[in-house]
Amino acid sequence: MPVKGFKEGGLVWWHWLVISLSVILTLAAWYISKTQIESKIEQRFEFQTSQLLALVSERMAHYEDALQSGVAVISSHNYNLNNTIWKRFTDALKLDERYLGINGTGVIYKVDENDVETFIQQQQQTRPAFNIHPKDSEKEFWPVTYLQPVEGNKAALGLNMAFESNRYTAAKRARDTGSAQITGPIFLVQDQQKTPGFLQFLPFYSSTDINTVAKRQAHFIGLVYAPFIMDKLIEGTLKQENRHLIFSIYDGVSPLYDELTEANENFSQSPLFSKKVTLSVYGRWWDVNIQTANSFSNEVNLNQSTYILVGGLMIDAMLFLLFLSLSRTNRKSLSLAKRITKELRVSEKYFRHIIEVSPFGIIITDSKGVIEKLNPQAEQLFGYSAQELIGQSVDVLVPMTAQSNHHHQRQSYLKEDKQRRMGEDRKVSGLRKDGSEFPAEIGLANFNGTEGRKILSTIIDMTHYVQMTRELKRINKDLNEFVYVASHDLKAPLRGIMQLSSWISEDIEGIAKEETKEYLTLLQSRTVRLEKLLDDLLVYSRIGRKQGEIQTIDVNQLVEEVFDLLDPPVGFTLQVEGKLPTLDTLYSPLENVFRNLISNAIKHHDKPDGHIIISVSEGARFYEFTVQNDGPVIKEEHFEQIFEVFKTLKPRDQVEGSGMGLSIIKKVLDNQEASIKVISGSERGVSFIFTWPKNIVK
Repeated sequence: MPVKGFKEGGLVWWHWLVISLSVILTLAAWYISKTQIESKIEQRFEFQTSQLLALVSERMAHYEDALQSGVAVISSHNYNLNNTIWKRFTDALKLDERYLGINGTGVIYKVDENDVETFIQQQQQTRPAFNIHPKDSEKEFWPVTYLQPVEGNKAALGLNMAFESNRYTAAKRARDTGSAQITGPIFLVQDQQKTPGFLQFLPFYSSTDINTVAKRQAHFIGLVYAPFIMDKLIEGTLKQENRHLIFSIYDGVSPLYDELTEANENFSQSPLFSKKVTLSVYGRWWDVNIQTANSFSNEVNLNQSTYILVGGLMIDAMLFLLFLSLSRTNRKSLSLAKRITKELRVSEKYFRHIIEVSPFGIIITDSKGVIEKLNPQAEQLFGYSAQELIGQSVDVLVPMTAQSNHHHQRQSYLKEDKQRRMGEDRKVSGLRKDGSEFPAEIGLANFNGTEGRKILSTIIDMTHYVQMTRELKRINKDLNEFVYVASHDLKAPLRGIMQLSSWISEDIEGIAKEETKEYLTLLQSRTVRLEKLLDDLLVYSRIGRKQGEIQTIDVNQLVEEVFDLLDPPVGFTLQVEGKLPTLDTLYSPLENVFRNLISNAIKHHDKPDGHIIISVSEGARFYEFTVQNDGPVIKEEHFEQIFEVFKTLKPRDQVEGSGMGLSIIKKVLDNQEASIKVISGSERGVSFIFTWPKNIVK
């Protein structure tokens, strides 16, 4: 008599359905696992990439600070420099300890063609061997006059920077911009190995009135510079043994640094991830090609999803073989039944093996929450042995505060035919044998077993993640408190400096040189600017701290009061389109946003008169305010830059404020889960559009 459910010589439709569903589930589990692992690995790559780029940028800024110190030394000696003074300054920098990668620091003077011989004779009074090279028939001479340390840099002493286009172009660019600039790739004359490098220039002038290119050219004296060999720079900044990324740097088509070669033992022909980033570095564009090294792959586990796939396919294959064997013949039903039992035991063995090798805790319960199976990882996680837990209610692993809802939640979940993750949106905890609790993320899946409905729970201990999150919040809090305290404590000395400079100005009135008066005026203006910077730092650090109480605010009245308090020039007008809303919100953050946007529209306008328009539109959760001005446009490539701290689109000496106005706005809006964007006209006008919540976050 044939066994029910089978036909002669083959499988029926429901056998193929079961096998197909099993394969689909196996592939789905493999795909989900693979996707999650790849996502985490990619996040690690992106984080390490951002760290690498940040270190390079920070190190270049660090070297600029060294050149700024050199300019300060020259200025403090009224530009009357000698080799002894420069050596003392260079020794104080401790280049080998603090500025790894820098070959030295030097001073370049611009010498007119008619003054060359006199200049050489003056230098030869203390240094007989000094000379300018090459002379040729150049109309301009920019010789390296002082260079320390001398050892290893003798070939560069007296070198005329005007002899070669790359060096000359960067030097003139520094002169005309008033800011630090670098050359394209060069081979230093003092480098016997002829490895790629570059020069960094920083200009100094005979006057502080250098707000135009013409004035900068007229008052230009010379440059402070530093030569770099790129290999030394990278070695001092990013030691290979401390990272799992390798990279190359190109300036255009010219290589500056390249680890992406087969000679590098960490090089991979098929990296897990790669990325190309373009950096703006002091007047040049560097193309940075980054990829994972071989050591990166050693840090991550890529085989987990493969284990799932192989184990699942093995079970699917065995299921297929089981059905096939059962369909052979009806006459051997007893033999087939025994064989089925054997195959099921093997399948169970593989299933148990998969559970046991899982890196997470796994617990299987029946529909009433009674524990039937668990893996060694679950034993270790909760501190119980399998013998202690099997047959017990899963409630023993649930904290007392959550047990009241646990039964209801289990019954509700059994009615669902889907997977569920717990611990992402709300707090979930596990209870260990010793009574301690730990934060957890739990994945649930229910299925029909031989004895009814079962629930498989995957438990991940999130203690380390929670600790890292808590530590990050603490670090951010400490940083904000440091900025607040430092900014607050520096204001009193600044006011003292301002008062002293005023007294000195009064005391020397009528007897001091005009140059001395200019220095005092410069000191006072820089002190005022620094005080404004400290005020903005205080505002920035206070954002998200004490924000006051929620008030009913008429936004029409608010913007009019802000405009009046800013005391704009006579030619500036404010227009409100329509009626702005009345909000129950926090006064200080909203006032801060409007004040900085209106102030920027006035401060950065290029004409004595201007027009500001404020309008609003209403959404479901937010109001959308638009602050529009008719000033100069902002290029699209600068839209993101303007919201960064201390970032300005003009040189520092041309900017009245601290460069923090828009970054303050961005932080205020981020704190309220709001947003801001920029729209610029084709010829004139810029609009700042920001959202403000109807229900304020406090």
